[in-house]
Amino acid sequence: MRSTGEGRSGVLQWVVVLVVGVLVVTLVLGLNLISRLDDGQKVLNGAQPAFVAQRVAGDRAGINIIADDASLANPIVNAQGGAAAEVPKLVAFVSQKTGLSQAAVVAALQKNFPHTLALLQTIPLSAVTAEEPGLLAFLEKTLHLSAAQLGGALAKSFPALAEALINLPSVTNGWDHIQNIGRLTRFNGSPVQSVPQLATYFSADVIPVLQHQQSDFESLDGTSTVNWIAPLLLIIGIVVIVFALVMIALNLRVRLTRAVRIGSASVVAVVGVAVVVLVLVLSLLPRLTHGQKLLDALAPLNTTARVHGDRAGITMVSAIVNLENPIMNARGGAAAEVPQLIAFVSKQTGLSQAQVLAALKTNFPHTLALLQMLPLSSVNAEIPGLFAFLEKALKVTPTELVAALKTNFPAITQAIVYLTPVVTGWDDVPGTAHFTNNSGAPVRTLPAVRTYFSSELIPVLETQRANYWHLVSTSDINFLAPLVLIIGIIVIIYGLLMLLLAWGVKPRPRSEVTAGAAPSPVT
Repeated sequence: MRSTGEGRSGVLQWVVVLVVGVLVVTLVLGLNLISRLDDGQKVLNGAQPAFVAQRVAGDRAGINIIADDASLANPIVNAQGGAAAEVPKLVAFVSQKTGLSQAAVVAALQKNFPHTLALLQTIPLSAVTAEEPGLLAFLEKTLHLSAAQLGGALAKSFPALAEALINLPSVTNGWDHIQNIGRLTRFNGSPVQSVPQLATYFSADVIPVLQHQQSDFESLDGTSTVNWIAPLLLIIGIVVIVFALVMIALNLRVRLTRAVRIGSASVVAVVGVAVVVLVLVLSLLPRLTHGQKLLDALAPLNTTARVHGDRAGITMVSAIVNLENPIMNARGGAAAEVPQLIAFVSKQTGLSQAQVLAALKTNFPHTLALLQMLPLSSVNAEIPGLFAFLEKALKVTPTELVAALKTNFPAITQAIVYLTPVVTGWDDVPGTAHFTNNSGAPVRTLPAVRTYFSSELIPVLETQRANYWHLVSTSDINFLAPLVLIIGIIVIIYGLLMLLLAWGVKPRPRSEVTAGAAPSPVT
């Protein structure tokens, strides 16, 4: 016959187990862990290609040349850039130092460095934009074509020039205030409105997140997925609750044999061991710790204003690349189309090519200079000779010439300094030897870098922002592994204690646990 005290003790033991199960289930459901970690796994899956080491290195290389391009263009895009105002000062400076007339200086530049002189006569590029409506109207009238017909003819016969002309207004008009940029700010709160500010934001804030968090991402994403944790905890909690309820019912109804009590207590201990082994084998402690660092670092990127601003920013970068790609080098095609365009207008109007050029020079001087400057790689090829010419004409050393240019003509000097890395790296961006897009295609050119950013990197933020914020809502995730580990250890200890009690081993009173204590006399 079972004693009342023994049955009550067994019930209390299993009530504790029941409470543990209820706590686990409450934790999972109360913190909405199943759906949150499921969305977290979606974030990991979506971001995984972006955190591949070769792509992170390619991102840095890509943003470096985009920043160089912004530094090249900033002085020459509009009047605020400063280079246009320095051109007459530069001619006067050389004239004064050499004793040549300004006309003679310009003639020498025209003879020896025609592409460079044409670039100086082109800037600011906003002046070309201002001439564009009149130029199109002139061509429509001269060629007897409607606006639609002219657009079609240019796109068909001169696609490279047409692409540059189409994108030029977007670049010059949006350079200092990017269209649809909204209230984009850097992580420190400073505004991002212009292209140079955008380049700094991408270079100093966005890409470093990928670089600094790559190892944390790999740690969190390694070994296994994370969306199984919550369902497993819920299943363990439910199983523990059901098992505890069954054992409570049995203890209330019958006296359990020692074998049953030992077996049931062993189950409790085994569950605890399984939980602890799971946490340790899957390295959940470091993975979720690194995961929390990753989530904290991603928070600034996932604000609505920044995700919206990133899209507007990369759209502006696309316009810049679309403008420059046809005119950067001979491969771009615009330079080869210029004589064809002049010949086409000459043929359609009956004017000689010299008359066409004269009309362009009179009415659209900046546009004509731009056409005569192409491609930019020709300007870059003339720079060493131009420097040697100026060193000889001014009787200065290379170091003195550079110092004089920086002091007196900082905007022009900036454009010259950044011209070479942009031109030489346009079709072979340094540092992109192993850079591929998500489909495995190489990303080596600046247009390809732009396409990767626009089509594959920025969309990760756009598509995963809601999942990210759902994941980080309510609580952090780095508490899960320690909590599960502690629960497992507690369950192991409690299971062992239940085993001791089932075996009938009771702790001796402290008064009896003394060194050398003699056994009580037998009466």
